[in-house]
Amino acid sequence: MDSNNVTGNWQVSVRRQNDCLVANGYMLVGDSAWMPKPLDAGGIGPAIVAATILGKNAVNAIEANDVSETGLWQYNIDFINDYGYKTAGLEIFRRLLQTLTNDQINYGMKHFLSKLDVEAISKGEHPDFGTVGKLGMMIRGALNKKLADGLRFTAQQNKTLTEHYYNFPKKPDGFDMWQKTLHHILDESYAKIEV
Repeated sequence: MDSNNVTGNWQVSVRRQNDCLVANGYMLVGDSAWMPKPLDAGGIGPAIVAATILGKNAVNAIEANDVSETGLWQYNIDFINDYGYKTAGLEIFRRLLQTLTNDQINYGMKHFLSKLDVEAISKGEHPDFGTVGKLGMMIRGALNKKLADGLRFTAQQNKTLTEHYYNFPKKPDGFDMWQKTLHHILDESYAKIEV
């Protein structure tokens, strides 16, 4: 047995980024901000995107002599608009995938995902299943109702969450209400997927 086999390892979050990435004098990036992608835990890409945005916003805040939460707030908005808007929807999609059997996943890959959907997933985006017509979805869905319903639901929730993220508050005073709505949508989604 290799006693050093587990040294240097730690768990990586596989979920959306932290709801707020700033506080007075602090900005979060990478694993500390829960940025690894919700589907595969790949964290280098999101961290590089965020670090670039963080650097620009840090310079702006320092030049404005305001490193308060309000002075750093734009980092939240810029990250969400560039990358973060898609992570909550992908978290719900991952949770759906975790409830499926291998046979259901194989069926879904064969009958519900188009080449464009696979490319979207590989880029860290939520598939929209748009190339599967309504008739095809009904026929294939009749053969695997749980899968079809789950895919429809996650695509709809992804749209709702993307819209919600694009409405991230421009100032910290709107954050509590925004976060409350976010968690309501997520809790509702998790409950429906677990049934």
